[in-house]
This record gives sequence, C-alpha cells and structure tokens, in this order.
Amino acid sequence: MKKIIYTLLAVTLVFSACKKEEEEIVTPVAPSIVGTWTPTDALIEYSYTVTVMGAVVEEDAGTETMTSEDEDWEFTDVEFTADGQMISEGESNSYSHSGNVLTITDDEGTETHSCTVTSTSLTVIISNTEEEEIDYMGQVGTLTSTQNMTLNCTRQ
Repeated sequence: MKKIIYTLLAVTLVFSACKKEEEEIVTPVAPSIVGTWTPTDALIEYSYTVTVMGAVVEEDAGTETMTSEDEDWEFTDVEFTADGQMISEGESNSYSHSGNVLTITDDEGTETHSCTVTSTSLTVIISNTEEEEIDYMGQVGTLTSTQNMTLNCTRQ
C-alpha cells in the first residue's frame, strides 16, 4: 500500500513541477502597400442610360478586359512611398491607405477607392458615376453613365 501511495505522490509531484509553456501570441501584420506595383490587367464595366421625360430612351452596358499585352494599354508602374507619396509617370500625389480603402489626393481633389493588398498583389476598384443634362433629338434628356474598373497589379 505504501508503494502505491509513494508512486501516486511521485507522479503528482512530477506533473505539478512541470511548468506549462506559454504560447507565444503572434499579431498578424497587414501587408503594406509601400513599394512599386506593375499593372497586369484591368476589367472595365460600363453602362449608360438616356432618360427623357422620365422614360428610358436609350441604354447600353458592357465589359472589356485589357492586359499589358494590348495595344491600347496605358497603365504604368506606380510607387507608394512610406512617407505617403504616390508616384506615377513622374507625377507625385499624396495618398493614405487604411484597411481596404485607398485615398488619393491631387490638385483636382480627393478620390477614395476600394483596394485589396497582399504581399504580392494589389487590386484597386475605381468607380465613377456621372449624370448630365443633354440635348436628345431636340428634347432635354439626362445621361447617366457608370464605369467600374478593377485594376490588378503585382509587386515589382
């Protein structure tokens, strides 16, 4: 009986003497937008509607996909610096990036775009809707146009 008690006591001491290792808590770091990005492709979705006296008289919609291989490709590398400058084609504008929002400020004002950044890719969604009064066959009409562009880039 004494052997069993001593064995149980020894086992208890061994388990209570072992210090439980604390797990290291690693806080994930969001990928940085800082660096030079090369545009690789763009998806452009567009639509327009012409309305006269409350009735739609004309409308169209479509999509176009472009890549850097296309003849009409006009996108160039863009660099985001750590001090808040966005440099493209020799021009510098200020920017801020927080979460999934990219804000760019230039001489004409401020634009806010949705974006996703990983360690190797950047996707920016640029949306624009405009409404203007037009002359449609001698009548006053309203032209509403919408354009959404998804621009995909890779880190250089």
